[in-house]
Amino acid sequence: AICMELLTRQGWSSAYGMESVILQISATLVKGKARIQFSASKNQYSLARAQQSFKSLVHIHEKNGWFTPPKEDG
Repeated sequence: AICMELLTRQGWSSAYGMESVILQISATLVKGKARIQFSASKNQYSLARAQQSFKSLVHIHEKNGWFTPPKEDG
């Protein structure tokens, strides 16, 4: 899962171009020290399960806030 406010209804803007979205995602993966959980279940990840996970993550961040890196980190 990619957890970014940019990808939510509240964080999205129709003014975003594809290139800027890709740059934001790649920066988040690098700065956030992205990792793959190889030990995770090998079961199929359905669209319904992905949507459920997304809603759950958004709810957690709406309740607790989104992490914003220091300005010197971009």
